Amino acid sequence: MWLIYGANGTTGRLVLSIWQKAFPQLPPPLLAGRDASQLDLLSQTYGCPYQAFSLAELPTISFSELPRLVVNLAGPYEITALPWVSWCNQHGIAYLDICGEWRTFQRLYAQGASVPLITAAGFDTVAGEAALYFLRQRYPQARSLHLYIYAQGGFSAGTVQSALTMLLHGYYQWQAGQLHPIPFQEVRQILQGREISFFSATLAELITFPAWNPDLKHLATWVALPLRYARWRSLLERVFAWQPFAESLLWWVRNRRAALARRMHLAAESFVLAAAAEAPEALLLRTPQAYVFTAWTVLRSVELFLAEGAAPGPASALSRWRERLWGTLPGTWTQWQPA
Repeated sequence: MWLIYGANGTTGRLVLSIWQKAFPQLPPPLLAGRDASQLDLLSQTYGCPYQAFSLAELPTISFSELPRLVVNLAGPYEITALPWVSWCNQHGIAYLDICGEWRTFQRLYAQGASVPLITAAGFDTVAGEAALYFLRQRYPQARSLHLYIYAQGGFSAGTVQSALTMLLHGYYQWQAGQLHPIPFQEVRQILQGREISFFSATLAELITFPAWNPDLKHLATWVALPLRYARWRSLLERVFAWQPFAESLLWWVRNRRAALARRMHLAAESFVLAAAAEAPEALLLRTPQAYVFTAWTVLRSVELFLAEGAAPGPASALSRWRERLWGTLPGTWTQWQPA
């Protein structure tokens, strides 16, 4: 048995929809979260058991049957990851999430675990690490890397909350074995014949990829963002430092969850570009819309874990299964282009 925490969120609902249509071999998950009424509706729709509780109740909660795997789909992970990891360690249960928050990864990778922590099973890290991995497979000498993420189709409330909570923590790149601060910058790249503006971003790959590529010299990560965000970023950072404003903005985002979900374009495509100073080519990788792709990566990771298990300790989903994960994900292609 496996458990989904955050089943009522955007990604949770996509996971359940795709599970029902494409994964008959996977047993029904136990649905968990705070909202009993929404969980009850999901339970009726998908035929899954549910249990409502808050994270504060987790240390005292009891289950009729302990799950083999907890799938945490509820961000911000600065808040939700460590309570679940602690509980999983205590009960000998594996943990999986779609976290993309680098500070959370710093904590997880520093503390270790006696159970499998299957981290970063979401779009940007699975696709990002795959692009970097395949680039290095073709050019093993590539050790100074740049990664560009372009996700179309909208953002969930959880993603926006995670991004906002990271605003005050600055921008970094990986250099000579550690993170180094950098200024907020803009660069431009050509994707599919279009010039796209990318901006500095401290992504999870800065922690996860060097963890299994220790010979890496340099890694910088960039994200395509709306130009209005770039214009307002500095002001947002200043006002977000005021706690009452930050709490009010996060509350507003949470209450916009349904509206943001309705505005999503699930047929959109997403792209990742990996380049290296030492390589004459760059690798362009396309996936389905980011949240749809994430639902598939979660389900394939669950399937692999339930079939094979996983080594204890923290490691990203892609680093654990590589081609065996990537090769089972639908709707992807790769294309080499001049650097």
